[in-house]
Amino acid sequence: MVDRFRADLAAHKEATEQIKKKAKGDRGLIRDNLLSLGSEPKPPPHPMLLIADPTPEALVLHLAEGRPWAGVFTAEGGVLIGGSAFNDESRMRTGALMNTLWDGDPIRRRRVLTGATFLPGRRCSAHIMMQAVVADRLFGDATLDGIGMLARVLLVAPESTAGTRMFSTPPDACRATLDAYNDRLTQLLTRPPVTRPDASDVLDPPALTLTPEAEALWIGFHDHAERAIGDGGAWRPIRAFGAKAPEHAGRLAAVLATYADPDAMEIGAEHVACGIALAQHYAAEMMRLIGAASVTPELRQAAALLRWWQDRRDPQCHLAQIYQTGPGAIRAAAAARAAAATLEDHGWLRRLPAGSEVDGASRREAWELVA
Repeated sequence: MVDRFRADLAAHKEATEQIKKKAKGDRGLIRDNLLSLGSEPKPPPHPMLLIADPTPEALVLHLAEGRPWAGVFTAEGGVLIGGSAFNDESRMRTGALMNTLWDGDPIRRRRVLTGATFLPGRRCSAHIMMQAVVADRLFGDATLDGIGMLARVLLVAPESTAGTRMFSTPPDACRATLDAYNDRLTQLLTRPPVTRPDASDVLDPPALTLTPEAEALWIGFHDHAERAIGDGGAWRPIRAFGAKAPEHAGRLAAVLATYADPDAMEIGAEHVACGIALAQHYAAEMMRLIGAASVTPELRQAAALLRWWQDRRDPQCHLAQIYQTGPGAIRAAAAARAAAATLEDHGWLRRLPAGSEVDGASRREAWELVA
């Protein structure tokens, strides 16, 4: 494809020069012949579908010069959240661009140096995995919350299974299920996208409709969500997300219906019910994590120290033991001292007199776990 484009481009340039030479300065003849020749061939789209660390400007450029869709996917969320896309200068622009793409609106920009950009029919998905410390920075951001970006995110943070993941040979049924899943994804990714007849780079997918039963289910969930975000409602703490929960449910139902039948034009009650169940699950996760977000990092470090201390046989411990063998987050004297002080303030530890013998030596800073 690239070789053909290069050949077409060279041929177009050569034909353009020949037209100019043969016309001998006749402006009208040059114009007519250039119109007959047609536009310069466009380069093939960039083969990269997924981007890990784009700035908002780079994402717009990708959607303009590559395919009309993109995926912001990364297993290292710190690269994205700690990078140029979410620094102090770009954070609001990135969030606003994500909102625009989620809503399906055209990208409209005008810059002095790059000129005007109008990109209708663009789509973008995002799947970002991040550690808790990175998530705290993202979901604790008042700007992103205030402009509504976080309400458009499906957030999940399962409890760690570390220490229980013993090796086991997967049953044959797992392989069959995974193969079927990969086959369906391959089928969906290789299907030609539906575009506008006059613009092959503008996505124009048809709208899916709901069966009467599916519509009744969705309306019922819509009204349930509206009541839940009102005063005294269960979703009042996540009001912004709750207001978009019905749309999340509808989008999830459409994804499930399309996965089941790529040619589907109608969403049935079964898929709407599944979409509602998923939206409720994400709402419950948001409620749980919003509560966890109110706990400061200092309290989390103190809680980690307490769990570590309770697992020890010896109730007494000195400062060096904490930062040398304790939880990884407090492997420094200052952090270890602060975490111990927090536990002391909350009555979990009792400070021992300076010079107390702990672990076979006199210690200046040592504590004892309060049973």
